[in-house]
Amino acid sequence: MIGILLAVALLALYGAAIIAVFRVPFRAFGVLVGGMAVHNILLMALLRLDTPGIVIRVLQSWKEGILILLGALVALRAWREVGPGFREAWSSRGLAVGDFDNDGRLDILVSHLDAPPSLLHNGATYTQRVVEFRQLALLPLLYLYGRVFWPARRDDLVWVFKLILGAAGVVGLFGIIELWFVPTVTWLSWGVTLLSGWLHYAYNGPQHFPDYFFQTTSNGLFLRRMVSTYVSPLGIAYTGLLIVPLAVSLFDARRTGLPSWFRGTTIGLLVVAILLSVTRLAIGLLVVEVVILLVLLRRRWLLVGVPVVATLALLTLLAYVHVGPLLNRDLTPVGVRPEQLTVVPLENSTSDPSLRHHLQTLNTDLRFAVAHPFGMGLGNAIHQYSSTVGRGESAIFDVFDDAGLVTGVLYLTLFGMAVYHGFRSWLRLRDDPLVAAIPLVACVGGLSLAPIMLTSDVNGNFSVTFLFWWAAGHALTARTTPALRTVDAPPPRTTLTAATG
Repeated sequence: MIGILLAVALLALYGAAIIAVFRVPFRAFGVLVGGMAVHNILLMALLRLDTPGIVIRVLQSWKEGILILLGALVALRAWREVGPGFREAWSSRGLAVGDFDNDGRLDILVSHLDAPPSLLHNGATYTQRVVEFRQLALLPLLYLYGRVFWPARRDDLVWVFKLILGAAGVVGLFGIIELWFVPTVTWLSWGVTLLSGWLHYAYNGPQHFPDYFFQTTSNGLFLRRMVSTYVSPLGIAYTGLLIVPLAVSLFDARRTGLPSWFRGTTIGLLVVAILLSVTRLAIGLLVVEVVILLVLLRRRWLLVGVPVVATLALLTLLAYVHVGPLLNRDLTPVGVRPEQLTVVPLENSTSDPSLRHHLQTLNTDLRFAVAHPFGMGLGNAIHQYSSTVGRGESAIFDVFDDAGLVTGVLYLTLFGMAVYHGFRSWLRLRDDPLVAAIPLVACVGGLSLAPIMLTSDVNGNFSVTFLFWWAAGHALTARTTPALRTVDAPPPRTTLTAATG
């Protein structure tokens, strides 16, 4: 009964979100990113409360519903424009190349989905092929939506930023509570193993917990990591790195429409969440990201912020193992913490199994891409819906290995252009931090995302996908779009941007 009541409340909230998106399509950006922050924890709650499966499937498809609505709005606007011809010409050669690259990549993906398995010796199931097609097709689709759906007023930006930053604050606050004040075994009663089974994942952690809940220490004990509402430290870390440029840009800016206490609290919780995810690559990239933001924004408070973040990052990497929640294999807290305790032995960093595993996987993926220039077909990189484990962990090499050399080159080209045009758009708009915040996400966030894409399959992380690729399309349009009006100015009739011309 409680599960049904929760489902009804979520459906009502979803209806309100649909209405907001229909009225102002740009607000879908905030709804998608903010919604993914609580998607897994709510899905887990519904499963634990024995909600009927069909109801859960409907609620789980909320994001697809919004994407379909946006697609219908794009089609409607295109239909209105096609009579007299598209009213806006291409604004620059670079933008045109980016859009054609986007279209070409989608066409190749469709051909790989429909290709007979025997043609490319594809051993993936049809379900796996569809799952990977959905992941990769989302990238050009979100790019298109970012290009087309432009905020008519500054209030639209404020609305979206409140949702994104507010969700980041909730993730950080809940993460602190669940990490330090909730016994890890409680996650079993919350339904974490039910969530894994529902998503068709099988884990070998203690008591079938997801492995990423912990880091294994030098003597076999388990060090807890923050998972928060994402139910994953990787969602916290990678999405957080993309939100940091937005939060820093707005922290001490004027005319943002965001309360100063809200901005300050959010950025503090955001940094703490990334650190306590204990994701080493993300922690290192956080320091690099803040340094880049200091160079670009030249804010005085960042002169203090950089050494503070660097110090906290170093303390997390070296000292967290001595203070973080430490568990036995039966998930009971360790009574007496051993004196000599490490996660990565300092005297020999190459003995880090995670580092060794990543290097071996990248070497395998590289040789596979060279041996199969046309790819093996979609689905081989998916770790679900099969007894066999997906081949790689690199988002970049997954595209090369499965969809072929041409699609991989288009993928890297579009990503590189997103970062470049994000920087160019930020240069044009930097005097107005509110408007320049999203291009900064595409630029600085993209630079941080690049090494992560090399070592992790972030294409399946929808919170990252929604945030970066929408920001990429937005940044391209921002290079030539006139300044936004204030809330009191009447918006003009919305037409298609140059993105669809």
